[in-house]
Amino acid sequence: MCVKALMKIVSGVLSIVSVLLGVIFLIVGFILQFGLTTVVVNYLRTYINELNNYLKATGSSVDIETYIQQLPQITGNLAVTFIIMGIVIAAVGVIGLVAVCCEVKVMLIIYIVLLGILIAGQVTLIIVYYAARDTFISRAKTYMQDTINNKYSGYSNMNMETILWNVFHTSLGCCGITNGTDFASAKLWTRNVTYNSVSYTNIAYPLTCCRTSNYTGCLQSNHTSIQYTNLNVGCWEKIDTTVQTNITYAALGTAAIVLLQTLILVFAVHLCKGDSSKTQPV
Repeated sequence: MCVKALMKIVSGVLSIVSVLLGVIFLIVGFILQFGLTTVVVNYLRTYINELNNYLKATGSSVDIETYIQQLPQITGNLAVTFIIMGIVIAAVGVIGLVAVCCEVKVMLIIYIVLLGILIAGQVTLIIVYYAARDTFISRAKTYMQDTINNKYSGYSNMNMETILWNVFHTSLGCCGITNGTDFASAKLWTRNVTYNSVSYTNIAYPLTCCRTSNYTGCLQSNHTSIQYTNLNVGCWEKIDTTVQTNITYAALGTAAIVLLQTLILVFAVHLCKGDSSKTQPV
């Protein structure tokens, strides 16, 4: 009896933790869907202000609040994913809590099945990501190149993609995906810029690929002076390093969640077996 009572307590606590995790996923999902504007604006404001300081000399500027409104459209699928995961994890946790506390065998069985499916799904996602990582990277680079080819417009009439590229260049000290040659196929970029009342035509690479220490020297040499340009520094490696670090943390977090759910599953199975043996005739 003591062992069973202990298992009920542990299972109940773990189920509560599962519910809380589900709520956290829900909150993240709602932030991505409805509150992303405020979060991103505050995070990027420093970089946007820095970018605007240099764009003033070109007669351009960025109204970050206006453009960030478009981000929920870009992150919509991710937000929905977090919301669905949050609902599922929280719902399974609630079912488990009721099943464990009330010792309802039918609910315990349903809980065990749902928990098993949830664990299998999460493990599958981790395996698929690491097995197909090269495919994901290839698609990401293809998408980024497409934004350069068909969206990047330089410094006037800037769309969201253009702003993000300019922010990447300015904040990370890089140029393009692999290097500045990625902009050779940009269709909307005019390759002309007026900086500090001086007009430069047929520039080889975007102004934001210049090092912020000397835009004038960079433009005058048309990016041929390495001391003034970041044209040989690709943004992908820098972005990927940050992304992979976060993915590693996410994978570790997911592994911890799976371990938690596995413990709950084991306890639930034992409780279910105990309930079955109790109802068997002597």
